[in-house]
Amino acid sequence: MMKTSHKIIIAVVAVFFLIGIIPKIVRFFVTSMNAKEAQYVAIVEKPQISDGIDNLELSGELKPYLQTEIFSRINGLVKNRYVELGQKVKKGQILAEIDTPDLDAEAASAKSALISAEKRLMETKYQYDYASRTYERYKNSAKDGAISTQDLESKYNSYKTSEMNWQGAKADVDKAKEDYNRLLALQGYKQVVAPFDGVISKYNIDAGANVVAGGSTTSTSLFEIQQIDKFRATIFVPQSYVRFIKDNQEVDVYIPENPAQKIKGKISQISGKLDNVSRTMEVALIIPNDNKSGLYSGLYVKTNLDLKGKQKLITINPSCLMTLSSPDQYVAEVNPDDSTVHFIRVKQGKDFGDRIEILEGLKGNELLITNLTDDLKDGQKVKFKED
Repeated sequence: MMKTSHKIIIAVVAVFFLIGIIPKIVRFFVTSMNAKEAQYVAIVEKPQISDGIDNLELSGELKPYLQTEIFSRINGLVKNRYVELGQKVKKGQILAEIDTPDLDAEAASAKSALISAEKRLMETKYQYDYASRTYERYKNSAKDGAISTQDLESKYNSYKTSEMNWQGAKADVDKAKEDYNRLLALQGYKQVVAPFDGVISKYNIDAGANVVAGGSTTSTSLFEIQQIDKFRATIFVPQSYVRFIKDNQEVDVYIPENPAQKIKGKISQISGKLDNVSRTMEVALIIPNDNKSGLYSGLYVKTNLDLKGKQKLITINPSCLMTLSSPDQYVAEVNPDDSTVHFIRVKQGKDFGDRIEILEGLKGNELLITNLTDDLKDGQKVKFKED
């Protein structure tokens, strides 16, 4: 009886044990299965490739094709001013005349000095010729013993002295001519003339004004002249668009107040160097002026560079960009052949809000992960599906 009771008790305990352990085992397997079902699945999408902007709008300022300030080459007083502000002038046209009494006096004195030097030259030339003939006679007579050696040497010395005097007189004449010609050339600057066809944009003199030759700290420009049959303008092209510009490329130019009236300009110079700060390249334009477009120097203008069909834009979902401690930017790609993850370093362009431009790093056929996690590793195998 005792054995039977023990067996019954053991059986009851075993039943209760099984009743308690089996649910735990079941829960363990269910939890494991759920964990497998909840395994990470990468949601991927491809970058979008589209045409870029049709036109790149940049600002600039019109400057005259040529511009210079005209200074006097001589000191004096303004005798007459012949042009007014805004007047059109031709190359070589007289703009003003300067009275130069001091310079005229110097020129007269230099002329007198030249005449005196020329007379001195004639005198020394006569003395030299006479001394030369005399020495030749004495030298011939000395061969027969009629002239002593001392007398011959005396005539030789006279001959050489007269020769040096003649050479010195020639040098004095040359110097006097140079001085006189220099002053004559300066007198030619009494008339101030236009260096090129243009417009008088500024003048600082009137009749009777004292002028000082240019190059001095007290010098004042007489006129400012501009050539405005065409204009220059400078624009700064961002780095991402530099590859689309070239010499002689046409550019639309217009005034912001009248955008419908466009003038055709051309690219004349490209600096070939990016600014280290702004990452832009300086480009010079030439804009023709037909005097009907309302263009003038200093005018603020807009320019349109035609980029239609030249640019391909790659954009991605902003959630594809990884946030790392490194300043570099990365995206995560899933290789469809082996389901492995690979990080790609990219260069970001413009942020359009719902899309981000990628300038470098992508071809456009990559499968990029949009549901990135912090524990994602390069080379990791994942399941993936396209969004």
